Amino acid sequence: MVVERGVEGLVAVPFQVANRTDRSISCSAAIAHWYSAEIGVAEPGGRVEAGLWSKSATGEVFLLNDKQERMPVQRLWCGYAGADVSTRSEIGLVRRAGSAEPALDLICLSTGVAQPLDCRRRGSD
Repeated sequence: MVVERGVEGLVAVPFQVANRTDRSISCSAAIAHWYSAEIGVAEPGGRVEAGLWSKSATGEVFLLNDKQERMPVQRLWCGYAGADVSTRSEIGLVRRAGSAEPALDLICLSTGVAQPLDCRRRGSD
């Protein structure tokens, strides 16, 4: 199996999440084969800032590891730190062949018991 490395042919996708809750949040990505990778943690009032990468030709989105290996992102979410999977708010990706993934500029709010964390793109109200 050939593992693609580096950012040649890819477009940067800024990933920014503002935490507007009173608890720490953690954002993660599901990577191929049931593996997840933490993208970052934000304290209340803080931000997660990271970089993802998009292959415009196919619509694929990648997270790079410390060896610059391209890890295909299957799903993205943010949830309360320590329970991010059970409290997760899914972050949708466009994944359209022929165009780069747009920047992800999100805000996470606490909305109550039914769905404790709600993360959405800014301006999508």
